[in-house]
Amino acid sequence: MTKEKEKTEPTPTYLLGSDEQQKWMQKYFFAPRGIAFAEPGIVALDNPKMSALNITKSSYQIRPEVFNLNWLSEATKVKKEELKKRLLRLYDEHLIILVLNGSVQVEGFGLYYWIVKLREGTSPKIKKEFGDWYQNKDEICSSWETEGDFDFFNGNHMRVLDNLIWNVIMPLGQRPEVEYVHLCPIRRDIREDWLNMPDAPGGMYRQYSWGEEEEKNLLKCQDKLDATDIKIIKAINQKRPMKDYFDFKVLAEISGLDPKDMEEGIKDLIESKRIVVPLIYMNWQKMGLTHKMYLIKLSQIIPSWRKAEIADELAAIPEFNLVLEFTDSFYDIAVRACNQTTNVEKLLEKIQSYTEVETVKQSNMVKQYRRWVDRLDDHNGFWEESIFTDDFLQDYTVRKEEK
Repeated sequence: MTKEKEKTEPTPTYLLGSDEQQKWMQKYFFAPRGIAFAEPGIVALDNPKMSALNITKSSYQIRPEVFNLNWLSEATKVKKEELKKRLLRLYDEHLIILVLNGSVQVEGFGLYYWIVKLREGTSPKIKKEFGDWYQNKDEICSSWETEGDFDFFNGNHMRVLDNLIWNVIMPLGQRPEVEYVHLCPIRRDIREDWLNMPDAPGGMYRQYSWGEEEEKNLLKCQDKLDATDIKIIKAINQKRPMKDYFDFKVLAEISGLDPKDMEEGIKDLIESKRIVVPLIYMNWQKMGLTHKMYLIKLSQIIPSWRKAEIADELAAIPEFNLVLEFTDSFYDIAVRACNQTTNVEKLLEKIQSYTEVETVKQSNMVKQYRRWVDRLDDHNGFWEESIFTDDFLQDYTVRKEEK
Protein backbone atom coordinates (compact mmCIF):
# COMPACT_ATOMS: atom_id res chain seq x y z
CA MET A 1 0.00 0.00 0.00
CA THR A 2 1.44 3.38 -0.98
CA LYS A 3 1.60 6.37 1.33
CA GLU A 4 -0.72 8.26 -1.01
CA LYS A 5 -3.36 5.55 -0.68
CA GLU A 6 -2.93 5.46 3.09
CA LYS A 7 -3.76 9.16 3.29
CA THR A 8 -6.94 8.88 1.24
CA GLU A 9 -8.44 5.83 2.93
CA PRO A 10 -11.33 6.74 5.29
CA THR A 11 -11.28 5.97 8.99
CA PRO A 12 -12.77 2.47 9.55
CA THR A 13 -16.45 2.53 10.49
CA TYR A 14 -15.81 0.75 13.77
CA LEU A 15 -13.96 3.78 15.13
CA LEU A 16 -16.02 6.24 17.13
CA GLY A 17 -15.89 9.94 16.39
CA SER A 18 -14.47 11.96 13.55
CA ASP A 19 -11.25 11.47 11.58
CA GLU A 20 -9.78 14.39 13.51
CA GLN A 21 -10.54 12.77 16.87
CA GLN A 22 -8.87 9.54 15.74
CA LYS A 23 -5.86 11.25 14.13
CA TRP A 24 -3.62 10.26 17.05
CA MET A 25 -3.76 6.61 15.89
CA GLN A 26 -2.47 7.26 12.41
CA LYS A 27 1.17 7.24 13.49
CA TYR A 28 0.89 3.58 14.57
CA PHE A 29 1.02 0.61 12.21
CA PHE A 30 -1.43 -1.32 14.40
CA ALA A 31 -4.24 0.59 16.08
CA PRO A 32 -3.54 0.55 19.85
CA ARG A 33 -5.35 -2.25 21.63
CA GLY A 34 -7.39 -2.03 24.80
CA ILE A 35 -9.43 0.49 26.72
CA ALA A 36 -9.51 4.19 25.81
CA PHE A 37 -9.35 3.16 22.14
CA ALA A 38 -11.39 6.19 21.14
CA GLU A 39 -10.69 8.37 24.15
CA PRO A 40 -10.22 11.62 22.15
CA GLY A 41 -13.99 11.53 21.60
CA ILE A 42 -14.67 11.95 25.31
CA VAL A 43 -17.70 14.05 26.28
CA ALA A 44 -18.20 14.85 29.97
CA LEU A 45 -21.57 14.09 31.53
CA ASP A 46 -22.11 17.80 32.19
CA ASN A 47 -21.23 18.79 28.61
CA PRO A 48 -24.01 20.95 27.03
CA LYS A 49 -24.45 18.26 24.38
CA MET A 50 -25.78 16.00 27.15
CA SER A 51 -28.43 18.54 28.18
CA ALA A 52 -31.40 16.82 26.53
CA LEU A 53 -30.59 13.50 28.20
CA ASN A 54 -29.76 15.04 31.58
CA ILE A 55 -32.95 17.09 31.70
CA THR A 56 -35.07 14.16 30.55
CA LYS A 57 -33.48 11.85 33.10
CA SER A 58 -34.26 14.36 35.86
CA SER A 59 -37.85 15.17 34.87
CA TYR A 60 -39.59 12.36 32.95
CA GLN A 61 -40.86 10.90 36.25
CA ILE A 62 -43.38 13.77 36.52
CA ARG A 63 -43.19 15.25 33.02
CA PRO A 64 -43.49 12.36 30.53
CA GLU A 65 -44.13 14.93 27.79
CA VAL A 66 -40.34 15.42 27.59
CA PHE A 67 -40.65 12.53 25.16
CA ASN A 68 -42.09 13.42 21.77
CA LEU A 69 -45.71 12.45 22.47
CA ASN A 70 -46.84 13.69 19.05
CA TRP A 71 -44.65 11.08 17.37
CA LEU A 72 -45.44 8.46 20.02
CA SER A 73 -49.19 9.02 19.67
CA GLU A 74 -48.99 8.60 15.92
CA ALA A 75 -46.87 5.45 16.25
CA THR A 76 -49.11 3.79 18.86
CA LYS A 77 -52.52 5.28 17.95
CA VAL A 78 -52.89 6.21 21.63
CA LYS A 79 -54.00 9.73 22.55
CA LYS A 80 -51.41 11.99 24.17
CA GLU A 81 -53.27 12.34 27.47
CA GLU A 82 -53.57 8.58 27.72
CA LEU A 83 -49.85 8.23 26.95
CA LYS A 84 -48.97 10.63 29.77
CA LYS A 85 -51.26 8.78 32.18
CA ARG A 86 -49.80 5.39 31.30
CA LEU A 87 -46.17 6.51 31.38
CA LEU A 88 -46.70 8.01 34.82
CA ARG A 89 -48.31 4.79 36.05
CA LEU A 90 -45.57 2.61 34.60
CA TYR A 91 -42.96 4.69 36.36
CA ASP A 92 -44.86 5.02 39.66
CA GLU A 93 -45.32 1.24 39.79
CA HIS A 94 -41.59 0.82 39.11
CA LEU A 95 -42.15 -1.02 35.86
CA ILE A 96 -39.91 1.23 33.73
CA ILE A 97 -36.78 3.36 34.09
CA LEU A 98 -35.00 5.56 31.57
CA VAL A 99 -31.40 4.32 31.54
CA LEU A 100 -28.43 5.76 29.67
CA ASN A 101 -26.09 3.19 28.15
CA GLY A 102 -22.66 4.68 27.61
CA SER A 103 -19.83 3.75 25.28
CA VAL A 104 -17.57 3.69 28.31
CA GLN A 105 -14.41 2.98 26.31
CA VAL A 106 -14.74 6.51 24.92
CA GLU A 107 -14.54 7.86 28.46
CA GLY A 108 -11.35 5.93 29.16
CA PHE A 109 -12.93 3.04 31.07
CA GLY A 110 -12.57 -0.68 30.63
CA LEU A 111 -15.89 -2.57 30.85
CA TYR A 112 -15.56 -5.76 32.87
CA TYR A 113 -18.16 -8.37 33.76
CA TRP A 114 -17.34 -11.05 36.31
CA ILE A 115 -19.08 -14.16 37.56
CA VAL A 116 -19.08 -15.59 41.07
CA LYS A 117 -19.62 -19.26 41.87
CA LEU A 118 -20.32 -20.16 45.51
CA ARG A 119 -19.39 -23.56 46.87
CA GLU A 120 -22.05 -26.27 46.96
CA GLY A 121 -23.95 -26.21 50.25
CA THR A 122 -23.55 -22.46 50.84
CA SER A 123 -26.58 -21.33 52.84
CA PRO A 124 -29.19 -18.92 51.45
CA LYS A 125 -28.28 -16.58 54.32
CA ILE A 126 -24.68 -16.33 53.11
CA LYS A 127 -25.79 -15.86 49.50
CA LYS A 128 -28.05 -13.00 50.62
CA GLU A 129 -25.10 -11.48 52.45
CA PHE A 130 -23.14 -11.51 49.18
CA GLY A 131 -26.10 -10.06 47.29
CA ASP A 132 -26.63 -7.25 49.79
CA TRP A 133 -22.95 -6.34 49.56
CA TYR A 134 -23.06 -6.23 45.75
CA GLN A 135 -26.29 -4.20 45.90
CA ASN A 136 -24.62 -1.56 48.06
CA LYS A 137 -21.21 -1.51 46.38
CA ASP A 138 -21.33 1.73 44.44
CA GLU A 139 -18.46 0.88 42.09
CA ILE A 140 -20.67 -1.84 40.55
CA CYS A 141 -22.78 -0.52 37.67
CA SER A 142 -24.82 -3.61 36.74
CA SER A 143 -25.50 -6.65 38.89
CA TRP A 144 -27.62 -9.81 38.89
CA GLU A 145 -28.26 -12.72 41.22
CA THR A 146 -28.52 -16.07 39.45
CA GLU A 147 -29.31 -19.73 40.11
CA GLY A 148 -27.54 -22.56 38.31
CA ASP A 149 -23.94 -23.00 37.19
CA PHE A 150 -22.96 -19.67 38.80
CA ASP A 151 -24.48 -17.40 41.46
CA PHE A 152 -23.77 -13.76 40.53
CA PHE A 153 -23.03 -11.83 37.34
CA ASN A 154 -21.71 -8.33 37.96
CA GLY A 155 -20.37 -5.53 35.80
CA ASN A 156 -18.02 -2.59 36.35
CA HIS A 157 -16.59 0.14 34.18
CA MET A 158 -13.23 0.98 35.73
CA ARG A 159 -10.17 2.89 34.62
CA VAL A 160 -7.74 0.84 36.69
CA LEU A 161 -8.03 -2.95 36.70
CA ASP A 162 -6.30 -3.27 40.08
CA ASN A 163 -9.04 -1.14 41.64
CA LEU A 164 -11.68 -3.56 40.37
CA ILE A 165 -9.78 -6.61 41.59
CA TRP A 166 -8.78 -5.39 45.05
CA ASN A 167 -11.64 -3.09 46.02
CA VAL A 168 -14.62 -4.81 44.42
CA ILE A 169 -13.91 -8.47 43.67
CA MET A 170 -11.43 -9.57 46.34
CA PRO A 171 -13.15 -8.42 49.57
CA LEU A 172 -15.68 -11.23 49.06
CA GLY A 173 -13.71 -13.22 46.48
CA GLN A 174 -11.31 -14.45 49.16
CA ARG A 175 -14.02 -15.82 51.41
CA PRO A 176 -14.09 -19.62 51.90
CA GLU A 177 -17.63 -19.87 50.46
CA VAL A 178 -16.36 -18.78 47.01
CA GLU A 179 -15.45 -21.56 44.59
CA TYR A 180 -14.21 -19.18 41.88
CA VAL A 181 -14.47 -15.72 40.36
CA HIS A 182 -13.94 -15.37 36.62
CA LEU A 183 -13.30 -12.03 34.96
CA CYS A 184 -14.93 -11.41 31.56
CA PRO A 185 -13.60 -8.19 29.98
CA ILE A 186 -15.89 -6.82 27.30
CA ARG A 187 -14.70 -6.91 23.71
CA ARG A 188 -18.08 -5.79 22.34
CA ASP A 189 -21.27 -4.75 24.13
CA ILE A 190 -23.70 -5.74 21.38
CA ARG A 191 -27.21 -5.80 22.90
CA GLU A 192 -28.82 -5.00 26.22
CA ASP A 193 -32.51 -5.47 27.06
CA TRP A 194 -33.51 -6.00 23.40
CA LEU A 195 -31.76 -2.77 22.28
CA ASN A 196 -28.66 -2.93 20.09
CA MET A 197 -25.69 -1.04 21.49
CA PRO A 198 -22.93 0.90 19.64
CA ASP A 199 -20.89 -2.31 19.18
CA ALA A 200 -23.67 -3.98 17.18
CA PRO A 201 -22.62 -4.87 13.62
CA GLY A 202 -23.67 -3.09 10.44
CA GLY A 203 -26.85 -1.05 10.59
CA MET A 204 -28.19 -2.79 13.71
CA TYR A 205 -27.25 0.05 16.07
CA ARG A 206 -30.25 1.25 18.16
CA GLN A 207 -32.61 -1.32 16.66
CA TYR A 208 -35.08 -2.59 19.26
CA SER A 209 -36.79 -5.89 18.54
CA TRP A 210 -38.40 -8.87 20.27
CA GLY A 211 -38.88 -12.40 19.05
CA GLU A 212 -42.04 -13.24 17.09
CA GLU A 213 -43.97 -14.80 19.97
CA GLU A 214 -42.61 -12.74 22.84
CA GLU A 215 -45.31 -10.08 23.01
CA LYS A 216 -48.08 -12.67 22.92
CA ASN A 217 -46.34 -14.78 25.55
CA LEU A 218 -45.68 -11.78 27.78
CA LEU A 219 -49.37 -10.94 27.85
CA LYS A 220 -50.11 -14.48 29.01
CA CYS A 221 -47.54 -14.78 31.79
CA GLN A 222 -47.98 -11.53 33.75
CA ASP A 223 -50.65 -8.98 34.66
CA LYS A 224 -48.63 -5.79 35.16
CA LEU A 225 -48.54 -4.71 31.48
CA ASP A 226 -51.40 -4.83 29.02
CA ALA A 227 -51.15 -4.78 25.22
CA THR A 228 -51.18 -0.96 25.10
CA ASP A 229 -48.42 -0.68 27.70
CA ILE A 230 -46.25 -3.06 25.69
CA LYS A 231 -46.98 -1.13 22.50
CA ILE A 232 -45.84 2.09 24.19
CA ILE A 233 -42.60 0.58 25.53
CA LYS A 234 -41.73 -0.94 22.16
CA ALA A 235 -42.51 2.30 20.33
CA ILE A 236 -40.59 4.60 22.66
CA ASN A 237 -37.49 2.41 22.22
CA GLN A 238 -37.85 2.29 18.45
CA LYS A 239 -34.92 3.61 16.45
CA ARG A 240 -35.69 7.05 15.02
CA PRO A 241 -34.11 10.51 14.65
CA MET A 242 -33.59 12.48 17.85
CA LYS A 243 -36.09 15.11 16.68
CA ASP A 244 -38.76 12.41 17.04
CA TYR A 245 -37.44 11.08 20.34
CA PHE A 246 -37.58 14.16 22.59
CA ASP A 247 -39.85 17.19 22.71
CA PHE A 248 -37.23 19.93 22.70
CA LYS A 249 -39.80 22.67 23.32
CA VAL A 250 -40.75 21.01 26.61
CA LEU A 251 -37.08 20.53 27.51
CA ALA A 252 -36.47 24.23 26.79
CA GLU A 253 -39.46 25.19 28.95
CA ILE A 254 -38.06 23.17 31.87
CA SER A 255 -34.44 24.28 31.51
CA GLY A 256 -34.40 27.67 29.77
CA LEU A 257 -31.87 26.31 27.26
CA ASP A 258 -32.01 26.74 23.49
CA PRO A 259 -34.03 23.84 21.94
CA LYS A 260 -32.00 23.86 18.72
CA ASP A 261 -28.71 23.62 20.60
CA MET A 262 -30.02 20.70 22.64
CA GLU A 263 -31.26 18.90 19.55
CA GLU A 264 -28.00 19.35 17.65
CA GLY A 265 -25.95 18.30 20.66
CA ILE A 266 -27.80 15.07 21.39
CA LYS A 267 -28.06 14.24 17.70
CA ASP A 268 -24.27 14.43 17.46
CA LEU A 269 -23.73 12.20 20.51
CA ILE A 270 -26.31 9.52 19.68
CA GLU A 271 -26.62 9.47 15.90
CA SER A 272 -23.06 10.36 14.88
CA LYS A 273 -20.60 9.48 17.64
CA ARG A 274 -22.60 6.69 19.33
CA ILE A 275 -21.40 7.79 22.76
CA VAL A 276 -24.63 7.20 24.69
CA VAL A 277 -27.86 5.30 24.01
CA PRO A 278 -31.15 5.98 25.88
CA LEU A 279 -33.38 3.02 26.73
CA ILE A 280 -36.68 2.58 28.53
CA TYR A 281 -35.78 -0.43 30.68
CA MET A 282 -38.63 -2.83 31.41
CA ASN A 283 -38.42 -4.08 35.00
CA TRP A 284 -38.86 -7.81 34.33
CA GLN A 285 -38.41 -8.90 37.95
CA LYS A 286 -41.42 -6.78 38.98
CA MET A 287 -43.48 -8.90 36.58
CA GLY A 288 -42.24 -12.22 37.95
CA LEU A 289 -40.06 -12.96 34.93
CA THR A 290 -36.62 -14.60 34.89
CA HIS A 291 -33.90 -14.91 32.26
CA LYS A 292 -31.75 -17.81 31.17
CA MET A 293 -28.13 -16.75 30.68
CA TYR A 294 -25.72 -18.85 28.64
CA LEU A 295 -21.96 -18.39 29.08
CA ILE A 296 -20.34 -19.80 25.95
CA LYS A 297 -16.78 -21.08 25.75
CA LEU A 298 -15.48 -21.53 22.20
CA SER A 299 -12.55 -23.60 21.02
CA GLN A 300 -9.34 -21.70 21.68
CA ILE A 301 -7.97 -22.46 18.22
CA ILE A 302 -10.59 -20.49 16.28
CA PRO A 303 -9.48 -17.05 15.00
CA SER A 304 -10.80 -13.84 16.50
CA TRP A 305 -12.79 -12.96 13.41
CA ARG A 306 -14.77 -16.20 13.69
CA LYS A 307 -15.56 -15.52 17.36
CA ALA A 308 -16.90 -12.11 16.37
CA GLU A 309 -18.86 -13.67 13.52
CA ILE A 310 -20.55 -16.18 15.85
CA ALA A 311 -21.48 -13.36 18.23
CA ASP A 312 -23.00 -11.47 15.28
CA GLU A 313 -24.97 -14.54 14.19
CA LEU A 314 -26.37 -14.99 17.70
CA ALA A 315 -27.22 -11.28 17.77
CA ALA A 316 -29.31 -11.81 14.64
CA ILE A 317 -31.70 -13.87 16.85
CA PRO A 318 -34.00 -11.28 18.51
CA GLU A 319 -34.99 -13.68 21.31
CA PHE A 320 -31.50 -13.15 22.75
CA ASN A 321 -32.16 -9.90 24.60
CA LEU A 322 -28.56 -9.59 25.84
CA VAL A 323 -25.47 -10.30 23.72
CA LEU A 324 -21.94 -9.70 25.03
CA GLU A 325 -18.61 -10.69 23.49
CA PHE A 326 -15.66 -11.12 25.86
CA THR A 327 -11.90 -11.00 25.43
CA ASP A 328 -8.99 -12.48 27.41
CA SER A 329 -11.44 -14.64 29.34
CA PHE A 330 -12.35 -18.28 29.98
CA TYR A 331 -15.60 -17.46 28.17
CA ASP A 332 -16.15 -15.86 24.80
CA ILE A 333 -19.83 -14.89 24.52
CA ALA A 334 -22.80 -14.40 26.83
CA VAL A 335 -26.40 -14.41 25.62
CA ARG A 336 -29.65 -14.24 27.55
CA ALA A 337 -33.31 -14.98 26.86
CA CYS A 338 -36.51 -14.68 28.89
CA ASN A 339 -37.66 -18.02 30.31
CA GLN A 340 -41.37 -17.15 30.14
CA THR A 341 -41.52 -15.62 26.64
CA THR A 342 -39.08 -17.70 24.58
CA ASN A 343 -38.23 -21.35 23.97
CA VAL A 344 -34.97 -21.40 25.90
CA GLU A 345 -34.29 -25.08 25.15
CA LYS A 346 -34.51 -24.44 21.43
CA LEU A 347 -32.17 -21.47 21.81
CA LEU A 348 -29.70 -23.69 23.68
CA GLU A 349 -29.84 -26.17 20.80
CA LYS A 350 -28.98 -23.34 18.42
CA ILE A 351 -25.93 -22.46 20.51
CA GLN A 352 -24.80 -26.06 20.75
CA SER A 353 -25.19 -26.54 17.00
CA TYR A 354 -21.95 -24.62 16.50
CA THR A 355 -19.04 -27.01 16.23
CA GLU A 356 -16.78 -24.32 17.67
CA VAL A 357 -18.67 -24.38 21.00
CA GLU A 358 -16.84 -26.33 23.72
CA THR A 359 -18.99 -25.74 26.79
CA VAL A 360 -22.03 -23.73 27.85
CA LYS A 361 -22.72 -22.71 31.44
CA GLN A 362 -26.34 -21.87 32.29
CA SER A 363 -27.92 -19.88 35.10
CA ASN A 364 -31.30 -18.28 35.65
CA MET A 365 -31.20 -14.56 36.39
CA VAL A 366 -33.74 -14.19 39.19
CA LYS A 367 -32.91 -10.75 40.56
CA GLN A 368 -31.29 -7.58 39.27
CA TYR A 369 -29.67 -5.15 41.70
CA ARG A 370 -28.52 -2.39 39.35
CA ARG A 371 -28.95 -1.35 35.75
CA TRP A 372 -26.10 0.90 34.51
CA VAL A 373 -25.71 2.48 37.98
CA ASP A 374 -29.47 2.89 38.52
CA ARG A 375 -30.44 1.02 41.66
CA LEU A 376 -33.51 -1.20 41.33
CA ASP A 377 -34.09 -2.07 45.01
CA ASP A 378 -37.36 -0.20 45.48
CA HIS A 379 -38.02 -2.15 48.70
CA ASN A 380 -35.10 -0.19 50.21
CA GLY A 381 -36.33 3.14 48.86
CA PHE A 382 -33.52 3.41 46.32
CA TRP A 383 -35.52 3.12 43.10
CA GLU A 384 -33.60 4.81 40.25
CA GLU A 385 -30.95 6.24 42.55
CA SER A 386 -28.07 6.79 40.09
CA ILE A 387 -25.21 6.05 42.46
CA PHE A 388 -21.81 5.24 41.07
CA THR A 389 -18.38 5.62 42.65
CA ASP A 390 -15.85 6.31 39.92
CA ASP A 391 -12.30 5.11 40.52
CA PHE A 392 -10.91 8.27 38.90
CA LEU A 393 -8.08 9.69 41.04
CA GLN A 394 -8.60 6.88 43.55
CA ASP A 395 -5.89 4.28 44.04
CA TYR A 396 -7.18 1.37 46.07
CA THR A 397 -3.96 -0.53 45.50
CA VAL A 398 -2.09 2.07 47.58
CA ARG A 399 -4.58 1.52 50.40
CA LYS A 400 -4.00 -2.20 50.14
CA GLU A 401 -0.22 -1.76 50.29
CA GLU A 402 -0.57 0.57 53.29
CA LYS A 403 -2.66 -2.03 55.10
